[in-house]
Amino acid sequence: MKKYLSIAVAALLFVAVPHFAKAQTKASPSAVAHIDLDSLLDIMPEMKKASDSAQQYYNMLEQQMYSMQSELDRKLAEYDSLQTKWSPLIKGIKEREMQQLQTNIQQFQQQAQTDYANRRAQLVEPIFTSIKKAVKDVAIAKGYKYVLDSSKTTGVVLYSSDADDIFNDVRVKLNIPLPPATKPAPAPGK
Repeated sequence: MKKYLSIAVAALLFVAVPHFAKAQTKASPSAVAHIDLDSLLDIMPEMKKASDSAQQYYNMLEQQMYSMQSELDRKLAEYDSLQTKWSPLIKGIKEREMQQLQTNIQQFQQQAQTDYANRRAQLVEPIFTSIKKAVKDVAIAKGYKYVLDSSKTTGVVLYSSDADDIFNDVRVKLNIPLPPATKPAPAPGK
């Protein structure tokens, strides 16, 4: 009887230990992982394309503002040089024109900032959606319950273990190649 009990316990251990060991290799259900989103965004070709497109839009808005400012500067110079020759009526009309142009420039600047922010958000929103999906897929596959952003600029992680960094897993999930290795800078004086 003792022999059968020993065999049963051994069989139970033989079956249970591999499952227990396998469960230990996965992260526990309350495990937390981290990823440096800034670094991931830096190597994403889609982000570079979105940033370039947003910059082109910004440059177009900026060029329009410079054009408006040049017109105001031209009118100010004309006013300064001819104000003594104009009648009070013409002088008043020119002053109102310049005030209206200044108001238009201020309104344009405010609207341009809003338009640029909206354009940039529109361009990067699909990128963040794909990152979020990839992070979720990797977290589920690896058994993580929480994933934190450990970026130096926005992260709130004070300490993180390299073992819980899912950066490379997400990079692979998004099909982003490894960035080329940078050569260390030569030592000063060499």
